[in-house]
Amino acid sequence: MMPQLAILPVGHDAATRHERASSVPIAALRGHDLTVAERSALLDCYATPDRTFLEVATAHGLERERLQDLWFDLFLTRSRR
Repeated sequence: MMPQLAILPVGHDAATRHERASSVPIAALRGHDLTVAERSALLDCYATPDRTFLEVATAHGLERERLQDLWFDLFLTRSRR
């Protein structure tokens, strides 16, 4: 059998997905008292999910525990509500 090409509905291009995804983390960070390093590290975690909390925290000068606590408080707990 020959493989079939997947047909995506109109509006499912990379730019549309990127635009939808980029507003999620920024909206979650509004109204929270975060340092520039914390905000940058959280956005980095969101943009590069293949990196560990330790890698991102080290790159931004944070402790892994602090970054991980912020991540779970702002992104995971919020989605369960």
